Amino acid sequence: MKFLKFINLVRNRFVGRKAGDNTYYINFQKFQAKEILKEIKNRGIDLSSMNVLELGAGEGGYSLIFKENAKSFTVSDIDKPKIFENDSSLNYKKVDVTKKFPFKDNTFDFIFSCSLIEHIKDPRVMLKEARRVLDKNGYLYLSFPPFYSPVGGHQLKPFHLLGEKISIKIVNFLKKENIKSYDTLWGSFGLYKRNIKDVKKLLLSEKFDIIDMWTRFSPVNTSKIPFLNEFLTWHACFLCKKLN
Repeated sequence: MKFLKFINLVRNRFVGRKAGDNTYYINFQKFQAKEILKEIKNRGIDLSSMNVLELGAGEGGYSLIFKENAKSFTVSDIDKPKIFENDSSLNYKKVDVTKKFPFKDNTFDFIFSCSLIEHIKDPRVMLKEARRVLDKNGYLYLSFPPFYSPVGGHQLKPFHLLGEKISIKIVNFLKKENIKSYDTLWGSFGLYKRNIKDVKKLLLSEKFDIIDMWTRFSPVNTSKIPFLNEFLTWHACFLCKKLN
């Protein structure tokens, strides 16, 4: 039943967005956040005793759930999520993940980053800063849809597998869009070809120890299947600790 609910949320997540109503997308994020909490709890992580930072909150659906489950919670993005505009209880910080974070060293026990790394041209600054602001026993949760999976192209899927120029022409024609390039897919930020192998290398090079890697909500961990993982994994999840 949960799988059917998830599929229904996926199908309807963009309903109303053009009119400025993000209710369906927020519900889609809230459902995922609850399941993610179960996945990380099964790996020994209990946020109720942790200071948590979310990077790139977007619409804020994940934030609503993490806020309820963490000891303390800080939400960050370039802009404050609209659903929190009138919420004075939320600890919001303006953060550009391509620059130094406005936090002291060793501030957080857990950092949550979902579907962000594929939108950053050079994510090394983000990872360096995430490591800096994590406590010595802190964890980083990082997840993303690998580019060469069927859903890796976001709104260009599955045509992104045909290459940038062809996929953009097809999507512009079918959906009446005016997309110019991957780099400017969402205006000031874009879509980059992140894959499991490269993200793993990035994490290791920035002195993170990868505790576990899995496929979100899947009974089969396709993320660890050599070569085929890039094509079969709809959403890859990494749980890391910083190396001291």
